[in-house]
Amino acid sequence: MEMGYQVPTTALFLIGIMLTFTVITTWIFRIQKTSADYYLAGRKVNSFINASAISSDYLSAASFLGVAGIAFLKGFDGIIFAFGFFVGYIALLLFLASPLRKFGKYTVPDFVSERFHSKTARVLGVIGVLFISLFYMAPQMLGAGKVMGLLLNMEYKTAIIVIALIITTYVSIGGMKGTTINQLVQFWILFGAMFLLAFIPFVLKGYTYTDVINFLHSLNTTEPITGKAFVGSSYTAPGYWLTNLKDTFSLLLTLMFGTAGLPHILVRFYTAPDGKAARRTVIYVLILIGTFYILSPYVGHVIRYIFMQSEKLGLPSHLTMWLAKNGKNLAVPVAGSYFGGQILLGIVVAGAFAAILSTVAGLIIACAGAIGHDLVVNIFNPNLPEKSRVKIARISSIIVGLLGIPLGFAAENLQIAVLVGLAFAIAASTFFPVLVMGIWWPKMTKNGAIAGLLTGILGSFIMILGKSYLPTALQFKNPGGFVMIFTFAAIIIFSKLEYAQKGDAAIPHDVDKVMTVLHGAEHN
Repeated sequence: MEMGYQVPTTALFLIGIMLTFTVITTWIFRIQKTSADYYLAGRKVNSFINASAISSDYLSAASFLGVAGIAFLKGFDGIIFAFGFFVGYIALLLFLASPLRKFGKYTVPDFVSERFHSKTARVLGVIGVLFISLFYMAPQMLGAGKVMGLLLNMEYKTAIIVIALIITTYVSIGGMKGTTINQLVQFWILFGAMFLLAFIPFVLKGYTYTDVINFLHSLNTTEPITGKAFVGSSYTAPGYWLTNLKDTFSLLLTLMFGTAGLPHILVRFYTAPDGKAARRTVIYVLILIGTFYILSPYVGHVIRYIFMQSEKLGLPSHLTMWLAKNGKNLAVPVAGSYFGGQILLGIVVAGAFAAILSTVAGLIIACAGAIGHDLVVNIFNPNLPEKSRVKIARISSIIVGLLGIPLGFAAENLQIAVLVGLAFAIAASTFFPVLVMGIWWPKMTKNGAIAGLLTGILGSFIMILGKSYLPTALQFKNPGGFVMIFTFAAIIIFSKLEYAQKGDAAIPHDVDKVMTVLHGAEHN
């Protein structure tokens, strides 16, 4: 620990309360009679509660700590993350939320399988869900280990094991009902923390966004401690980090449509009572996370403002060192400590803890659905009774949850940016185009769906893991948006080829009925 640091007792107190509430909620919702109860909370989740849970599900430690952190580190260009994450929900509202709920299944692989009557499409969908979720889970576990280690003085591997066991226990016992209520509470803890981090400097200290940006724009100096050159006119303008159009465009598409293709977010729309409730849920989500993503970049830029005047504004040396060494992840904790001492730092730590719990819980539910519902039940044993399906759901949750332990251990030495980028790239280039075309294009065929899934998965792996072997023109900071274009092309080309070969027989026989369900009026 750095000199001047104390373990925040406020954080321990709040985390203790949160865990106590989690235990009580898990016990209350421990009984699930059907798999729909376990995976989807019986499809009866209130829109506002669902919106809070979705927001909590989405605002991972990477968002809670990372959006302000990237704004601190990359300046104006960092705002693209807040913008992309937010706009993704507009895409969900316009294209996916209501039709998916009206289709009335359990998972994303359910849709591609039932829409095109293809077990191959279901298996590829399961692979996509597992890749996205596990690649997304690894950095969450890393965040758990690092943040809890730094802020609660907990050893990295111990933190990984403790958090994995906590989440696995309450998800496997409480199912989606217990998880939803826990995520509701966790969201308002992390949202409250971010609100206070913006309220105190803006209202109580008078740091307006205009004043902060104008000051930073005028600087041409070096950073404290690091001695790196800081050119404010570049920091506050586009092109500081994203230096060309192709990277900016592809990254923005990845963030937007990756958000709209994340399986642990999509599955929550199946918990809504109907399509209208699903649409209303997204509108609430837009308000909640929109507010969060307005506040986060402001906090990041305020901390940059303070960092560049650390001596004048009395930023303690250990906090200056935190920013110099790891500002991307620690700008938010520094803001908590600087503006509110141990109390606000404690609230921030509890917020980070809540973000980790809620996101990993959502990922476990999504993976458990892919394994238990899509593979075990629909591929291997469609006649399994409901009681056994619930047992399979619990076992799947335990397996996935415990996988978080080796994932967390491995992530300590992995390039986390690659894992997160791969998760969003697969989501953007696989599920989003396949779902959008499956919902809105009646002439899409089975081969088109399979080609789209394969193109998205393989293209993402090749362009991220094989980046160094590709020509410069094909090297992207994140290729998800670029691959997505090829996925749309693959869907169209292979659908038309299959139609040219088979005629109307290439189109699923029940397409008219499906389109009526997806886009027609709902009946009570």
